[in-house]
Amino acid sequence: MNLKQTLRSALLPALFLPLAALAAEAPNKAIAKVNGVNIPHSRFDLVAKSQISQGQEDSPQFREDLREVLITREVLTQEALKRKLDKDPSYTAQMDVMKQQILLGMLFEDFIKKHEPTETALRQEYDKVKAENDKAGRREYLSRHILLKDEATARAVIEQLHSGGDFAEIAKEKSVDPGSAHKGGELGWSEPERFVGPYGEALKKLKKGEYTKEPVQTQFGFHVIQVVDERAPAFPEYDSVKDQIRQSLISKARDEYVDSLRAKAKIEKIGSVGAAGSDKK
Repeated sequence: MNLKQTLRSALLPALFLPLAALAAEAPNKAIAKVNGVNIPHSRFDLVAKSQISQGQEDSPQFREDLREVLITREVLTQEALKRKLDKDPSYTAQMDVMKQQILLGMLFEDFIKKHEPTETALRQEYDKVKAENDKAGRREYLSRHILLKDEATARAVIEQLHSGGDFAEIAKEKSVDPGSAHKGGELGWSEPERFVGPYGEALKKLKKGEYTKEPVQTQFGFHVIQVVDERAPAFPEYDSVKDQIRQSLISKARDEYVDSLRAKAKIEKIGSVGAAGSDKK
């Protein structure tokens, strides 16, 4: 499929709903004329910018193909108007939804411009979240385990550890977990919640260097678990989460704005909104 065919398939079948942010102040001139009707340059620029924003490479060929697509759209639009399809109730309903979508896009674009978080606000939010995280007392553990198929074997391993056996060497010899046995049973740093329930709960009860004195059963078998070390999880650096914080603050401000407008509006719900046709007798 060539570029022209791709554009046709992308733009002809469905309603094109451009983002308000892509609107351009183009000169008031036409790129073509169909049966005496101008196709304005502003329409061309709007569609072109939308396509480019979605990854389309800008090129002279792309622009010529797009002109042809818009000419075809105008031909088809004129035919639809001849058939008075613009008088169809379905057209009116779709245009109503379309106008709302465009207006909402413009409203929120304007809102974001006026509520862009300052660097101070972003820093304050980062510090607040970091403080909450620190206060929560979250911990992560460097653990290792020996996985056995049955409880009796697990208890025998615990007795071997009681007698001074080396945890890592026993894991290499007896653990049935192929992913960790060759590493002495080590599973790396992780928070308890990332493990299956019984394993995670056992971790939280152990201190550095301790191992479970009873086998811990999960759906994988029977574990003997040791905590090698523990620490507070590293909190991400400000620059790595700055964009997320910005989005979060904007979303919060937007939601509060919507709620305030709804609170001030006089709203009256009318009739039923059951399944289509359910009100028909």
